Amino acid sequence: MKGHTLTINTTPMDQKMRARSGVCRLALVAGMLMIAQPTPATAEPAAPTVTSASQFDLIYALHHKVIPGILFSDKGTLMFDDLFAGRTETFHTMVLSGMGSAYADGITISRDHQPAVDMVLISFPDPLVEPACFHAILVRQGSAFRYLTLESGGNTGGQGLITFLGEWTRDGKHMNYGPRAYRDMASFKNEVPALLQRP
Repeated sequence: MKGHTLTINTTPMDQKMRARSGVCRLALVAGMLMIAQPTPATAEPAAPTVTSASQFDLIYALHHKVIPGILFSDKGTLMFDDLFAGRTETFHTMVLSGMGSAYADGITISRDHQPAVDMVLISFPDPLVEPACFHAILVRQGSAFRYLTLESGGNTGGQGLITFLGEWTRDGKHMNYGPRAYRDMASFKNEVPALLQRP
């Protein structure tokens, strides 16, 4: 209902069901788009905003479920190769269809090659609440993938520890490597060699 305001009183269960429906929609779009061959394109970032709790649920799902879910699936190589080559249209379309242009256009994607390691660096719009991510790094080492995250963590203990370093594993486990005092991609990327030494 564009241009109109509709207020509906909902219970917490209604809100959970709507959020779950949105997450399912995003996952379905992700699956459909990763099957299609993408057209080369790059997205220019714009200033985004997060406007609702249900949108935050979708953002959480994108950061913590959808991206690693695709990366560790049979479509992982396709997604990684496309993003590493700068073909971001399929990824952008997936996010756009789930969360709109303000959020989708605020995502930046770049790549980095180091000896024996390729990385796709994804920077998201600044998260408003934890544990949404500032950044994620998709790593390919040989034929194995890793999915690393730099998550919002508030100011832990008032000590300037504003993020948490994390990882999602192939079997769906979330690893927490502790709080950090930075939020920039360069500092995050500098931790990758040490993280790759972990099993």
